[in-house]
Amino acid sequence: MSYWRWLWLALKMIYQLLCCSVSLIFFCFNVFWLFCNLAIPWCTLTLVVVCVASKFVKLQRSPNEKRLLSLLSTPEDRPSYWPIANRAAGYDAPENSKAAIKKCLARGYRNVLLDAGLTSCGEIVVANPKRLNVPQQPLTELQKLNIMDQHPMGSQYEAETVATLRQLSDFLDAEDATQATFFLRLHDNSPRMLDQLQKFMADNETFTQRTVVISRSPLAIYQLRKLQPEIICGLWHETYLSLSILKSSTLITSVYGAIFRNIIAPVIGISVVFLNKEEFNLHIADLWRNVGVRPIVYMVNSPNEKRYFQKTMKIQYLTDSLRSEPHLLVKA
Repeated sequence: MSYWRWLWLALKMIYQLLCCSVSLIFFCFNVFWLFCNLAIPWCTLTLVVVCVASKFVKLQRSPNEKRLLSLLSTPEDRPSYWPIANRAAGYDAPENSKAAIKKCLARGYRNVLLDAGLTSCGEIVVANPKRLNVPQQPLTELQKLNIMDQHPMGSQYEAETVATLRQLSDFLDAEDATQATFFLRLHDNSPRMLDQLQKFMADNETFTQRTVVISRSPLAIYQLRKLQPEIICGLWHETYLSLSILKSSTLITSVYGAIFRNIIAPVIGISVVFLNKEEFNLHIADLWRNVGVRPIVYMVNSPNEKRYFQKTMKIQYLTDSLRSEPHLLVKA
């Protein structure tokens, strides 16, 4: 008797499980139907509205095309054109230092990227905020430090303190670096930083003429160019799709990239974009060039990678060392 009872209970459980499975399938189907009929049309409509609205709020990409071309065009000396010295080639000399800048210029390299941070007293300094903890210190404390101590080869150089943006400008005037292009990467995108930078660049036209301001915040670039439209700006592009399942989806990554290229870039009016070398290819380069933005890749340090980006990709790259440039190794 108990055998039939247990068999009946088992059949009853299987029947209930089957009913629940069917109910779950119908529920998922109804949710999918609702999404297709309501969510997708509304998302499409929202995207269309955003695209139309972006045409009315966008900023002019470059108010002076000749100046932009003079900063980013290809000079006759192509070997020194490809690399952009990150933090003034921070592997070869103390990063963000005047000595490192002077070394780059003496070698004939005209493209230099420097870090910019804001001290607790509101002064813009040329330094890596993460290494020197710039936001928590006043200028007086920072200038007590010898930045040469932060580098393995620092003992080969004279002692040097953190430079303010004004001191950097005076130094460049003294070095007569009129042919050099400086990329100023902002690590602080606060309104206070943007206001200080705008005021400084408005009063220093010579410095503005040879500088491209780089930020990872599209909003910061938009606010800065609204205050000072003459400033040429670039976007430091980082992938915010941290989940691997999102990165593996071609549709999601394509939509994500299209939003940056076709909506954000025209609205904020950027001229250059820095892209991770791991996510870069010729197709991505063409897509950015089609919207009038020049792509640059980071970080490229090995000689073989540099040859690849020079000869195959034909694109500029950000590097920590200028000693590994292919044409120098060939000469050696």
